[in-house]
Amino acid sequence: MAASQRETGLAHASADGAVAAVAARGPRSILLGSLLIVEALLAFAPLLLLGPAIGWPASLGEPAAVQLAAIHAHPEAVARGYSAYLLYSILVLPVMVALTARVLGRLDDVAGVVIVAFAALSVLARSIGILRWLTVMPELAQAQAADPASTADIARLFEALHAYGGGIGEILGVSLFMAIALGTLGGASLARPAPGNLPRWTAALAIVVAVLLAGVSLPAFGIGPAVPMAVAVSALSAWMLVVGIGLLAARRAARL
Repeated sequence: MAASQRETGLAHASADGAVAAVAARGPRSILLGSLLIVEALLAFAPLLLLGPAIGWPASLGEPAAVQLAAIHAHPEAVARGYSAYLLYSILVLPVMVALTARVLGRLDDVAGVVIVAFAALSVLARSIGILRWLTVMPELAQAQAADPASTADIARLFEALHAYGGGIGEILGVSLFMAIALGTLGGASLARPAPGNLPRWTAALAIVVAVLLAGVSLPAFGIGPAVPMAVAVSALSAWMLVVGIGLLAARRAARL
């Protein structure tokens, strides 16, 4: 009888502890879920802002003179669109840090350090790539408009900067660094079952998305064809949206 009462007491204590843990994670779950949803939706802001103005992202395949003319004709839209893209890129770091803290419960083990370090490198590389559109390219667009005779020279400079900035921003930032961070997060979540973990299917999807992101950079290493950038980035946004909604739904269920 006494043993039964002790077991019952321990069960109640365990249940109370679990409820307390869920309640303690509640505000953080709401914040993280909301941040993930905002980040996922913010990925489409450049398309909404730059698409109608300069035909982005299809415009990236146009000749230099055409791209610069479009930038010169719509400077405000270009500034707003790429500023939104920069904000989206910077927010990748707090999203990954918060997800890592939730999944691993800490940031100072090997997996945590790898995730945070490569997420930070991803943000840095993305930012360098994006800043060319907010700084150098508008200057080149203005120079071309002021002196059409120099169009050929400006085009060569544009192509060189475009290739260099794209290599840093897309190949390193969007593709490789982000793939390592997200793949490590998904693998760590699968390997370490814990109360704050991602559902297993969501963790597995993180690895799939990481593979798609890595596939963007294949041609840079002489392997092809590449995974289209739009496909990989859309997959990442969809994954963030699913995880964000899942966190909010879990918190709502815990309150019922």
